Amino acid sequence: MKRKKIKKIIDSEKIAAGEVCERPANVVKELIENSIDAGANEIRIVVKKAGKTLIQVIDDGMGIPSEEIILAFERHTSSKIRTIKDLDNLSTLGFRGEALASITAVSQVEIISRTESDEVGVQIFIDGGKCLDKKEISCPKGTNIKVKNLFFNIPARRKFLKSDATELGHITDLIQRYALAYPDIHFIYQHNELTILNCPSNDLKTTVFHIYGKSSAKYMELIKYSEDGMYFKLHGLLGHPQLSKKNRNYSSIFINHRYVISDLLFRAVKEAYKDILMIGKYPFFILHIEMDPSKIDFNIHPKKLYIRFENEDFIYNKVYNILRKFVEEKFIIKETKYLEPELDKYVIKPEENVKQPPRKVDDEAVTRSSKAENTLKKEEFIEKPVQLRLTDQDKIETSQNALLADTYIREKYIITENFPKLHLISHTGQLSNKVYVLLEGLNENDEPGLFILDQHAASERINKEFFLEMYEKSKGSKQRLISPLKIEVSATERFFLESNLSEINKLGFNFEHFGGNTFILREIPSIIQKLPKTELINEIISDITEIGKERSFAEVKEEIINYMACHKSIRGGDDLSLKDIRDLILDLSQCKDPFHCAHSRPTLRFISLKELDKLFKRRV
Repeated sequence: MKRKKIKKIIDSEKIAAGEVCERPANVVKELIENSIDAGANEIRIVVKKAGKTLIQVIDDGMGIPSEEIILAFERHTSSKIRTIKDLDNLSTLGFRGEALASITAVSQVEIISRTESDEVGVQIFIDGGKCLDKKEISCPKGTNIKVKNLFFNIPARRKFLKSDATELGHITDLIQRYALAYPDIHFIYQHNELTILNCPSNDLKTTVFHIYGKSSAKYMELIKYSEDGMYFKLHGLLGHPQLSKKNRNYSSIFINHRYVISDLLFRAVKEAYKDILMIGKYPFFILHIEMDPSKIDFNIHPKKLYIRFENEDFIYNKVYNILRKFVEEKFIIKETKYLEPELDKYVIKPEENVKQPPRKVDDEAVTRSSKAENTLKKEEFIEKPVQLRLTDQDKIETSQNALLADTYIREKYIITENFPKLHLISHTGQLSNKVYVLLEGLNENDEPGLFILDQHAASERINKEFFLEMYEKSKGSKQRLISPLKIEVSATERFFLESNLSEINKLGFNFEHFGGNTFILREIPSIIQKLPKTELINEIISDITEIGKERSFAEVKEEIINYMACHKSIRGGDDLSLKDIRDLILDLSQCKDPFHCAHSRPTLRFISLKELDKLFKRRV
């Protein structure tokens, strides 16, 4: 890789963004991009106190010559472009020449660098934008830069940084994106002497395994598309619908190896998954697109996150058609591949190659066995007398048959010309859409009428008060799992769990950190009656991490409890028995606010018999 000299950018004001560092993650982003543009094969990121006291990035790239290193920290200087016209052939991540100057203005920087042609390297110290010292030093090829005490000279901005867990979450998410964008680069990421991510140079699927775990990698399919005579390539991994997420933030789109946020492309991908995703869910995918840089404008956002395409219709249709064909083939036609249950761990395998000791033969035992066998053969031909079953079981079966007949009559429509199609409601009062239950009763004024119960809203209210009571007063039972669940999480989710273990325990979930990105779930709230699958727990962790990403647990407590209440509620469409409905009404009647769900929707609606009389003109 041939390096270019660092020079002033001509017409720099036309691409200037006035870039500032808002948080530690911005600094990490700029330094990693410089390492990638320098052709590094290994990038090590060391962070202390979530980047507030130290951000160190070490690479084995081409380095910076001694005579150019001071110039590199001046505004609008770069080795990547010379004029604005070079953006049409952009092949690097950085191009404005603003980042290093912005970083040194608000921190204390130490940098050591050496090129392959130099025998010794150079070391400089910069404090608040002023170069304090420059000297020669022995060092390996590449660059080692330390950014210390971020915002030390701007207390107001430092004061508004979020908690360590939040800031670290942003840094971790960022590094994971770069590892996915460049799986051929070895990324090592440490925080407070603890290795968070060690992702060796490998293929994309292995990188997904290192970041998201085994289950995610297992349910992702490799896609690769290219066209002769056309500068357009698409490759990456598409996740099975069971990996779908609550929002689209988990997925990644890379244009020419640059992570971007594109509503256009997200819509194209989601449309390609049409009819196989649950409502309110988003596909999980990692998508790389390589295309002519002259057809893209990367310079519309200070952080280069958002882009504009020259021909949006072409891009949308191209991506949609490629992905739709792939989704139909892998997740619809070949769906049976994902339907096979994993029974291996439940089946006791016979031990192989185990020689049993020879057994001593007892002649008397053989004789007794032969006599018993002959007796059994004779008994096999003896006809047994037939006796009628005149028991209560017949009454039960008759009752069940009557119920089936009753159900058939209730569900069958009466069809007559010029008359609405009608049928009786079910014996439980649950309407055919399995969302509402029709009840009869008296309101607070002892006025008779009909109540309509929203089964999901009612269940959600019951669950919310259960979780609130458990969290605030430590009331509410837990159930200990006979076989604890081993849960693999991402690095971002791990930080959230570690920082909030005691708070999450108050909700009835007893997690223990097992090491690395693995946690053991030992207890769950008793309101979760069935043993949850690891996929469900992973989904809950993923969603509450997203809710609490920017704020403290205390700030999002209500939101997380609302989410938990909704997640474990009876759903619209669930078929309920008479007992289920009666239990639901009894539990709802014990709530402090039985008339609103966790999101303030009504649980009950009342129509008095007087109103019905008015409707039928029985009274004025």
